[in-house]
Amino acid sequence: MHGARIIEGDYNLAEEAHRPVQAVSCLPPGKQAALCFSIDDIHPGKSTDAYEAGGDLGDGALGQLEWLLARHPKLRVTLFVTADWREISPRPTRKLLASIPYVRDRVYLAKRLPKGTMRLDRHPGFVRYLKSLDRAEIGLHGLYHCQKGPRIPVEFQTGSYAETRVALERMMGVFRQAGLDLVRGLCPPGWNAPPALMAALADLGIKFIASARDGITPVSPGAKTCNSGMRGVSLVYPEMVHGGALVHLPANSQANCPIDRARAILDCGGLLSIKAHIVKTAFGHTSCDGLDDTYIHYLDVLLTKLDELYGDAVWWTSMSEIADHLHARHKLLPDLCTASGPS
Repeated sequence: MHGARIIEGDYNLAEEAHRPVQAVSCLPPGKQAALCFSIDDIHPGKSTDAYEAGGDLGDGALGQLEWLLARHPKLRVTLFVTADWREISPRPTRKLLASIPYVRDRVYLAKRLPKGTMRLDRHPGFVRYLKSLDRAEIGLHGLYHCQKGPRIPVEFQTGSYAETRVALERMMGVFRQAGLDLVRGLCPPGWNAPPALMAALADLGIKFIASARDGITPVSPGAKTCNSGMRGVSLVYPEMVHGGALVHLPANSQANCPIDRARAILDCGGLLSIKAHIVKTAFGHTSCDGLDDTYIHYLDVLLTKLDELYGDAVWWTSMSEIADHLHARHKLLPDLCTASGPS
């Protein structure tokens, strides 16, 4: 295995390009690659609601997560939680409005939950359960997880800097009122990370963003993302973006990816970043990485196999720990943003 690499460079969101970067190791001594796991869309929704998204606690999808964590003592997880989930359907249900150009971009194309229905501070039992989970950290995943127009979940698609900053401040305020500690990282709903969002995150002291999911691009040290979210950032390594203010962490493995893909990422000395969604099926939309019985047992097999093959050479870590480590290195080695890319 090669020594692990972390890419440091600038990312031009308008042009989807970044200048040449230099690869540097960011791993603890004796580690040759890294592994993290994250789950999106967590909120207090129960099986008696439109869909279960964690609200059934140990009797639902989060109970499956507990089982997986108990099976794999090295595993850690980043739970991306929405402050006041309002989305009901991820797809337009108001078909006539959705068919009218101009109008469809300015109205809500599906019913929403009333404000406050899923607000975290109104669900203390759910909050207590999240706080009790072993080796789990909480990250941000939107204020309402819905917006006007056909791309319903893509909450931060069109807002100005001022609007986006207000939404982020309200979001963090809900977590504070709920008494739920946060790591300073965001996975934006729908993966989209426009310039206004990046600027607001940096100004509010957020340290990392997870905005590129790509389980199809072939793995190589120089591979770039070209699927959901940011394009043109590293598929395999964390990367400093927005002038070094944020660490970008890709998602490069999920339920429909073969074990050989995970091995290829680790053999590159990269970060194997496994993604799941807490909801499997909602209003005709099925997530291939929804956390059902099939996926949880696939993850069990995958993690068992990787532990057997790589042992202590892999750093089983969390998104916030990676971001903290890279920010610290970036302060010590700021000039490493100027040389050629990874070899």
